Amino acid sequence: MSAEPPTFAPVPLPVCDGVPEDRESAAAGVAAWIGSAPMRALVAEFGGRFPEGPTAEALAALDAFSAEHWDFRDGRERAEARRHAFEPATAALIVDAARALGLLSARPPRHRDYTQVLILGGMVRACLVRTRFAADLLAGAVTTGRITAVGGFRVLTPGERELAAELGMPQPRFEVDALAEGVRRAFGATAHYEVEEGGDPGTEPNRAWRVTTYHLPDTTPAHVVAAPSSEPDSRRANTADTCRYWADEVVKLGPRDRVLVVTSTTYLPFQHADAIATIGLPYGCAVDTVGIDLAAHPDERHRQRHDPDRCLQEIRSAIWSMRRLYETASA
Repeated sequence: MSAEPPTFAPVPLPVCDGVPEDRESAAAGVAAWIGSAPMRALVAEFGGRFPEGPTAEALAALDAFSAEHWDFRDGRERAEARRHAFEPATAALIVDAARALGLLSARPPRHRDYTQVLILGGMVRACLVRTRFAADLLAGAVTTGRITAVGGFRVLTPGERELAAELGMPQPRFEVDALAEGVRRAFGATAHYEVEEGGDPGTEPNRAWRVTTYHLPDTTPAHVVAAPSSEPDSRRANTADTCRYWADEVVKLGPRDRVLVVTSTTYLPFQHADAIATIGLPYGCAVDTVGIDLAAHPDERHRQRHDPDRCLQEIRSAIWSMRRLYETASA
C-alpha cells in the first residue's frame, strides 16, 4: 500500500478534430491514456502488474483487471452500486489518479464556435445541472447553431423522484422528463412546436423514442431526445446509443460539424471516448467534451462527492470505452 500518494500530471484525453488524421491520433491518445503514470500506479496499488505490449492486448487486460477490482455496479445502475471504503493512503491515491486521468477537473471548451451542443442525460441532478451549465457556456464565450439534450426512457429511481419533488419538478417519470425540465429552466423554453414519437415507454421503454423541439427566445432550436436501445431485449439505451440516434435521426451529422458534448466531470473520459467512437470518427466531425464539477456546486442538493469507489467505477467505464474507441480507430 502506498505510504503517500504522488501528485500526477494531467493526462490528455484523445483528440478528434474532424481531420483525416483523427483515427491515428485517437488511437495514440488511447495508448497514452492507458499507459500513463496514474493508471500504472492504480494497477500496482491493487496488486497488479501493468500489461505491457500492444495497446489492444493491454486494453483487454485492463478491462479484465478493472472488472475484478473496480466494478461495484455488478450490472446494476450507478445509483445501486455497492459502496466500498479504502484506507486513507489508497483513497488519496485513487482520487489523485482520477483527477489526472480527467475525471474530476473541469476544463474549458477548446473552441468558441460549435455547430452542435449535445447535452448528455443522466440522473435527475445531472439533467438539471448539465443543461444549466450548457446555458451558462452559451451565455458567455460559446456559440452554436443547435442545442440537443439526449437521454432515454429510463425509469427514475425512488430517490430521484424524491429529489425531483424537493427541487420543484413536475413529477417526472423518466430520465427524458427530467431533461425536458432542465431545458425549460435553463434556456427559457416555454412551448414546443413539434413532437415526434414511437413505441410505448410504459411497456417497452427500451424500444420507445421521442424527439421534442422547443422554441427558445433567441430562435436557436433546442431538442430533447429519448433514444431507443440498440439492444432492446437486454438493456436500456446507453451513451453510444443516444449519440448515434441523435446523429442519424435528429441532426443528420456531417463532416463539417463541430460538436460540444456536455456532461459531468466524473463521467467525462468515458463519455468523451464514446462520443469520438460513435460520432466523431464515423461521421468525420470534430468532438470536444466538457464537464461540470459537482463537488463545489453552490446548491448542496446538487453536490456530488468524489468518493474513491465511484472514481474507480468510472475509471473502469473509461477503460471499457477507450477499448471500444481504439477498436473503432484501428478498424
